[in-house]
Amino acid sequence: MDTATTGVRHPKGPAKPRKGPDARAFAAALLDSTVGAKILVALTGTALTLFVVFHMIGNLKVLQGPDAINGYAYFLKHDLGALIWLARGGLLLAFVLHLALALRLKLRSVAARPVPYQVFQPSQAGLASRTMVYTGVVVGLFTLFHLAHYTFGWVKGVQVPDAASGQKVWKNYLDLTDAKGRHDVYEMVVSGFSNLWVVAIYLVAQVVLFVHLRHGIPSVFQTLGIKNARLRGGIDILGLLVALTILVGNVVLVLAVQLGWLKAQYAAG
Repeated sequence: MDTATTGVRHPKGPAKPRKGPDARAFAAALLDSTVGAKILVALTGTALTLFVVFHMIGNLKVLQGPDAINGYAYFLKHDLGALIWLARGGLLLAFVLHLALALRLKLRSVAARPVPYQVFQPSQAGLASRTMVYTGVVVGLFTLFHLAHYTFGWVKGVQVPDAASGQKVWKNYLDLTDAKGRHDVYEMVVSGFSNLWVVAIYLVAQVVLFVHLRHGIPSVFQTLGIKNARLRGGIDILGLLVALTILVGNVVLVLAVQLGWLKAQYAAG
């Protein structure tokens, strides 16, 4: 009788291999967890900040004259093709995720302390860190206004001379064309920033964006575990420089019209 054993057999048969979580379950768990939400806020914030930087650089081409900015706009709209729509879709997703997750984190933080401090004396948190959600909401609302103003042309138009009648007629920003038949972005920008209440909205929004980025950029390094005692000073300086560069670049773009550096041939409407 052979008494040798080759192994222990489970009475219910061999164990089935366990399946790992699928992509949908992993994404749901990531979005639901506080740590995962903070990481996604940091990553989407980084993507949006990079877009703001490149958007500002492209817009500053208006200082080089109509041909430079109109040619750049034509390249983005016609030469990139589907890539520009993929980029817009990605930015929209990043924008929605960034704002929604930041608001949910704020609500969770408030819910975790239903009874407020009797005397609120933050030891390290500055004004920018305590108002991140509020400045983010303001920047989000301004983004919608900016899209309505220049992307969709819903806010205001411009008066242009009509070749047939010799009189001035109203035109939408999107209908302006230059001598080469391209969208006249130069005239659109100059006309848009000829209105003082529009200028005021843009200037206030840029200050709010500066406050948001001044704290938000160093916070990305903090969330990703890169910011430590040795690197803290350099990271804070980097955040200040990037936020200040964006502020100065965008403000110069707006004030260039008011200071007469850029002039339009059309009367602003």
